[in-house]
Amino acid sequence: MLSRLASADLIAPLRYKNYFLLWSGQGAHAFALWGEQIARPFLVFFLVEGKEAQAVALGAVIAVRTLPQLFFGVFAGVISDWFDHRKILLFTKVGVVALSVVFAALLVFGIMEMWHVYAFSFIRGSMMAFDQPARQAMIANIVPENQMTRAVALMSATQNIMRIVGASAGGFAVAFLGLTGTFVAIAVIYTGAVMATWFIKVPFQKKPAESGARAMAAGLVEGARYAWANKPIRGILLMSLVYFTFGMSYIQVFAPIFANEVISFQGAPIGSGGLGIMTALTGAGALIGAVVVASRQPARVGLLLPLVVMGFGAMLIAFSAATYLPGAAGLIVPFILLGGTGILQTAYFSMSNAALLAAAPAEMRGRVISLLSLDRAMVTLGASGAGFLTAAMGVQLAQIAYGVVCVVGGLFVVLFFRELRAARMEGSFGFSTGRHAPEPAAAPAATVPVPAIPEPNRPART
Repeated sequence: MLSRLASADLIAPLRYKNYFLLWSGQGAHAFALWGEQIARPFLVFFLVEGKEAQAVALGAVIAVRTLPQLFFGVFAGVISDWFDHRKILLFTKVGVVALSVVFAALLVFGIMEMWHVYAFSFIRGSMMAFDQPARQAMIANIVPENQMTRAVALMSATQNIMRIVGASAGGFAVAFLGLTGTFVAIAVIYTGAVMATWFIKVPFQKKPAESGARAMAAGLVEGARYAWANKPIRGILLMSLVYFTFGMSYIQVFAPIFANEVISFQGAPIGSGGLGIMTALTGAGALIGAVVVASRQPARVGLLLPLVVMGFGAMLIAFSAATYLPGAAGLIVPFILLGGTGILQTAYFSMSNAALLAAAPAEMRGRVISLLSLDRAMVTLGASGAGFLTAAMGVQLAQIAYGVVCVVGGLFVVLFFRELRAARMEGSFGFSTGRHAPEPAAAPAATVPVPAIPEPNRPART
């Protein structure tokens, strides 16, 4: 049945057993994660008094959560290239379950304090720093090269389906089960990711000949030099710096404050249930974006990426401005615009990750992907700034300011990064620059098919 379902090109990667297990485990993990994303801001609102203090605390929690990316993210890429991806994923997911159980227990016994939230966020972020490079690099090892972009986009689509379901469930769970019941349920759901990851059977990737701390440090420098020398990779990393710093605070910092203070229904703030619906709408848009990327597999990613960031910033500006509208329009129009932000968000994530995986050699993929951790770590700076800026000038103007920075950053890259504009995916694998104009004499040589994967290393099919 699964083989028949996966016969469609869009979900063809699901034919590979190890990818299916990775996809399933990540689905369970994402469901719990998005429920947690909804419940955590309202826990902060419960523990902290005063609107200004709540805004600052919420930004600080996101900052503490993303700070480990700065310390561990790049080293996690080296570790991903040196050690078994499956063992890394198992370690992080078991750790998340244990951490969630302790967190839920603090709530059950009524001894939760704000410093517990900060500590939990830091440790949770540290685990995510090691999880992401290993998971992304594993995708490249368990599906054929010509399915790379589709596999990344399908994983992103699943994340966003879970954003719809998990965020909606999280919002209403807070309303009906309370914060304690919600976090207990989240701890239980996280165990599904451990079970699916346990059954993954994938050969250990090729390990560098030298090992040890000195060799790993040299490998880290080698990966950084390679990324900086490769102009399209450098352009993507610089573009991601703008995207993560000024774009990604909208759902984690700004949206909860909009739901708690600005957007109202029948004279009352929409609260946790409304935040769940807001997040679900971004997930619905993100799902559309992932399906488009997976089905079309766009080639001109070098040009599309900065344009997507510009459009994303424009959507954030329009969303915040729409909350000034009177009556029902101030509720309906912002909700519609959130769908647009979701489309552009997942389009950027899918195309940038697929491009980096394609541009890097197999033995360096973990290190190249982990360089995005430095950009993700800038969410720390962006979230902190969002909290203080909101306290100073209000959430609406603060969100508009962040959107403007995204637009300006995207425009700067379009105008001044010619190498990135020219970079494109060749078919569904291989990243190069140039216009790729047809050459009559050289056409046959330029279209050499990708060699078949040797049978012993071919990914198992269900």
